[in-house]
Amino acid sequence: MKALLATFAGVFLMTFLATPTMGAGWFWDVGNGLGFAAFAGLLYLTITSGRRLDIRAHQVLGYGVLAIAAVHVFWFMLGDGAVVYFMKLGAPDYMWHGIVSFLLLGFLITVALVPDRFLVHRNYPSFKYWHRVVAIITIGTATYHIVVSDFYLDAWYQGLLFALLAMAVAFGRSYWIRLGQLPLARTATYLAVSLVFAVAFSAIRNIPA
Repeated sequence: MKALLATFAGVFLMTFLATPTMGAGWFWDVGNGLGFAAFAGLLYLTITSGRRLDIRAHQVLGYGVLAIAAVHVFWFMLGDGAVVYFMKLGAPDYMWHGIVSFLLLGFLITVALVPDRFLVHRNYPSFKYWHRVVAIITIGTATYHIVVSDFYLDAWYQGLLFALLAMAVAFGRSYWIRLGQLPLARTATYLAVSLVFAVAFSAIRNIPA
């Protein structure tokens, strides 16, 4: 639980460093808060994937992260018709990185399941290697989507800190392993924390002082 809260705190606090009260209204802020929650979940899945991993619990938590990411995506599509223009060929590249990140997350979860895994990977070591590689690419595309979109990360140092956090998680596996097997939070706990942080993220920006 501590590792989960620390990951969420690290992600969300960076969005408040420069303009803590600037928002775009409850609808947009809640939707983007859920996006940050999905990103925090992706990082948490990575730092808790040690040698003695509970694979089933890891998979179920992955479903939860994918669910929050899906809500983030469809929240805007169903609530604001103008968003469809950000999914056309001429859309900004950071939007396409977000879409690719979402699809890669779905791919990671699907290919990790038996028997689908055997259709792609003949042996388990190969699966683990490419699972990590795709996970790093997913983190990279999601980071680009968040940082380059410039929503809530107006100051240059916010984007830099955000990118450094993502890089530390993506390429710091040897360090996370030395910490030992971090406890994996229940999926229900992750979902509850995501909702709390998303609402708090929006409330701080929309409730007058």
